[in-house]
Amino acid sequence: MIQPTDWFQMMAATCQLPPGAVQELRETGFTVTAGPMAENEFARIVAAYDAAVDAAHPNDVSVGRSTTRVNDFVNRGPDFDQFYLYPPLLAACCSVIGQTFKLSTLHARTVAPDSAAQALRVDFKGDADGWPMVGFIVMVDDFHIDNGATRFVPGSHLWSQRPEDLMGDPAIDFEDQIPACGPAGSMVIYNGSVWHGHGANLTAQPRRSLQGAFIRREAQGAVDQAARIRQDTLSRIGDLAKYLLDLKPDRTQA
Repeated sequence: MIQPTDWFQMMAATCQLPPGAVQELRETGFTVTAGPMAENEFARIVAAYDAAVDAAHPNDVSVGRSTTRVNDFVNRGPDFDQFYLYPPLLAACCSVIGQTFKLSTLHARTVAPDSAAQALRVDFKGDADGWPMVGFIVMVDDFHIDNGATRFVPGSHLWSQRPEDLMGDPAIDFEDQIPACGPAGSMVIYNGSVWHGHGANLTAQPRRSLQGAFIRREAQGAVDQAARIRQDTLSRIGDLAKYLLDLKPDRTQA
């Protein structure tokens, strides 16, 4: 059986980010890169995404002021496995987390039409359990300024201050913030301590995404993947996926 440290070493040796992305993550706190979807897969995966959102049990759906979140995309079909297994994302985790890690969460998130900007925030403070964290956002729709592209404050993952420390209203624009724009299928990879939040969606259309996060392996995840894993999921995923989901040996037999 491959040990966790062996998986980490293999990923660190074989998974690579595009040139310059490691430096962007270290200095800026986020990078935008191509995602894993092939062009001929895109329509099918978007349809699968919409079907999974529509079919979700109400207990897995959370409706907020400006967004709707649907949990547990680990178990919503094989089309979504590729995102948390994407080698450049795993390379980012090896670089930022620097030790064995696991998937904490994978969910859909839709920014409602005609909705206000989200307050800038951090996912993980430097002293939080599980830090450092690597988050990722898959653009199901094009991300642009008018439809609420996630805005980031470059370098803020290196600051001791939080948005609420320096801003009277963290929902307003911050000097030097950058919207993470890109065509559908792109992926944003970011340090969980960078200031970020979606912008205002000024359009009449929802803006869809798939989002997730990795944390240190020994920390408590936002979702207990082993407790939620379905038999059909277990039967289709490989050893790397089982490792990233932190499944115990008694749960890895299909």
